[in-house]
Amino acid sequence: MHGGNTSSQWSPRSAGGGGVSLAARRLNRAIQITPPLDRDRYAEEWRYDMSSAAELGISPWDVVRGATRVAWRLRVRLWGRNLAGAEGGGRAIGAWALVVAILPVPLLIGGPILLLVVPAAMVVALVLAHEGPWRVVSVVMLGSALLWLACMVVFWWLWGVGFDATDANQPLPAVMRWYEPSLLVGFGAFIAFWVAFVVKVIQIARVGAET
Repeated sequence: MHGGNTSSQWSPRSAGGGGVSLAARRLNRAIQITPPLDRDRYAEEWRYDMSSAAELGISPWDVVRGATRVAWRLRVRLWGRNLAGAEGGGRAIGAWALVVAILPVPLLIGGPILLLVVPAAMVVALVLAHEGPWRVVSVVMLGSALLWLACMVVFWWLWGVGFDATDANQPLPAVMRWYEPSLLVGFGAFIAFWVAFVVKVIQIARVGAET
């Protein structure tokens, strides 16, 4: 009876060799992600939860996962506060300068990097921005992301069509008239997505400040 009871709960022994120390290292990473102003408060709470995990019969990894989610949420809120100027004019200028500098980079690089990294970044942004009610800004983000993806598919398809026609010394087909518009519309959707993301982050920061 006793053995069957304890086997249904987590214990340090059931985690295997080094399980607790690995979870502790991951928790320390979450603490480092947490903004400095919030770090002491949450670090004390999370470490207490970690030390009490065995008594409560839960896995320390549950503590780690919860701490990581909260840490990234607080980091996004801090970014929003920087963009909104709540952390001072200098930080606001620096944050906006970074946003403006980063926006055109993926489109200038192009190629496989554009096709792999940018969609992944958009997915991460959508996940980070999905907090609270599903509002207009979130819909704009999702719509502009889908529009950008569709334009990029059309753009690269037309690029291949044009390349094949040129290689065969044939005139460009009529569909090539959409080559440049697909790029321009995609670029506009890309900018709209990240502008909406910035607005969403500022909204999240304001909600965090009020609470």
